[in-house]
Amino acid sequence: MSAPRTTPPFLAIAGFLAAVAVLLWCMAGLSGWMTRGQLVHEAARVVAALHAGEPPWAWALRRPSDLVASRVFGHATLAATPDGLTITSADGTPFELGLPLAGPVDLTHWPTLRIQARADHRGRLGLSYQSLESSEACTADQVATVPADADVLSINLQAPSWHTAQGKACPPPGVVAYMLRLRVTLPAGSTWTVGSVTSATPMPVALPAHIDGHAADIRLTGTDTPATWQPAKALTRQPTPIVRLPEGASAEAMLLLRDRIRHHWPAAIILPFGAALPSQPSNRMPLWLDAGVCGIYLAWLVWLAVRQRPGVIRPWTEVAAIAFGPLWLIAGLRWGPQPSMAGIVAFVAALVYGGQSEWRRQPVEWGWWSRNRSDWLYPLLPLPVAAGLMLADGHHLLHLEPRHILAYLGWALLQQWAMLALVLGRLERTGLPRAAVIMVTAVLFGLLHTPNGSLMQLCLVAELWWAWCFMRSPRLIPIALAHAASALLVESGLTGHLLRSLEVSARFFL
Repeated sequence: MSAPRTTPPFLAIAGFLAAVAVLLWCMAGLSGWMTRGQLVHEAARVVAALHAGEPPWAWALRRPSDLVASRVFGHATLAATPDGLTITSADGTPFELGLPLAGPVDLTHWPTLRIQARADHRGRLGLSYQSLESSEACTADQVATVPADADVLSINLQAPSWHTAQGKACPPPGVVAYMLRLRVTLPAGSTWTVGSVTSATPMPVALPAHIDGHAADIRLTGTDTPATWQPAKALTRQPTPIVRLPEGASAEAMLLLRDRIRHHWPAAIILPFGAALPSQPSNRMPLWLDAGVCGIYLAWLVWLAVRQRPGVIRPWTEVAAIAFGPLWLIAGLRWGPQPSMAGIVAFVAALVYGGQSEWRRQPVEWGWWSRNRSDWLYPLLPLPVAAGLMLADGHHLLHLEPRHILAYLGWALLQQWAMLALVLGRLERTGLPRAAVIMVTAVLFGLLHTPNGSLMQLCLVAELWWAWCFMRSPRLIPIALAHAASALLVESGLTGHLLRSLEVSARFFL
């Protein structure tokens, strides 16, 4: 009987590298696909609101948290009432209410503010704005008189005189992205109750009933970059132009161009190349279905925990059980400005299930610390790679708070514990070749950073190395420290260039 043929080493290496290249391409494609879907979803919501006659910017003031810093700036007290927020002047000096800005506000094309408010004494209403953090704040001391009864104030922001704190004249507000505050002056002891603030425009907003894949007022090409693109002067009066992004643009390029366009037209309809707008905006998974899937998942974890026996009998099942919760939260876009509680519960439940499995059975042997110098040096290889990327396409190092650094050290340790001790340790019991175990672990780690394409790719490559280091010597803390050092270097010196941010899930689109 002849000996079984073995694959030549150079062919095995070439095949492994080819598989890694395909995975990197797939992750970039997944990021682009999800980003295009998000842009269509955002555009559909804007169009639906404009067709319904709803204001593009509105602030419902019902709780202190509806204001910037959840408080009033000045000598006044704040209380929530059924009619809105009631502010009582303490000494008759002006007090200010900051309106939260989730994005730029277009006060050029929507120059009217309508304020639903009621006061028990007459007073003055002023306003201050600051377009950018680096620009000067401008104030109009009196844009309207506060009436001593229930009323809706309608204020034309282009009419008053604006000035800086030094008395220098300012232009009326245009696109405001940093600060917008109401400034109210009432006699001491007087109250002012405000329920809402909305934007309005005196011009009709004309949008086609249906926007197909070819409709566009502005078409960007591959030569248009976020740093150099400027709008045509002939279109600056149009409040809601339809803008087409370049064909084949990456997720990072599309989002950077979106932000650049919104700097000029906050209400622009920004669409990917060739994408038609649906007649109705898509809805996210309803709460009852999200909670239902989470409930089924929790029941499955409990059933698996009850049936646990010594050793790893069903490694693929355990890998799926541990990976589903984090992927449900992050790749399912449930981690955003308003995170899904069901997604958070599933994420925590996966870690609890994996932790109790380790504690009850200890199916995989690994340790925290190492006295071997090579165990500390090998995992640091991604660090000079990150430094090289920073030198090639980065910027000067940004200051990171010590609390942030310490928090990320703990987060890196948690991630590597989950991926290496829990997932990789169980994959080794499946009978897969070592290279396949390393690759599956790295792919799962990359997917846990969806839809941030560049970050997914960096994490895939780094985890290939760290998984090999762990298989060579299963010690967690050296790898976690290398992970934290590499990530913090990337965050400090690379974000905003090659890498948009370190945000994942729905937060990537902010």
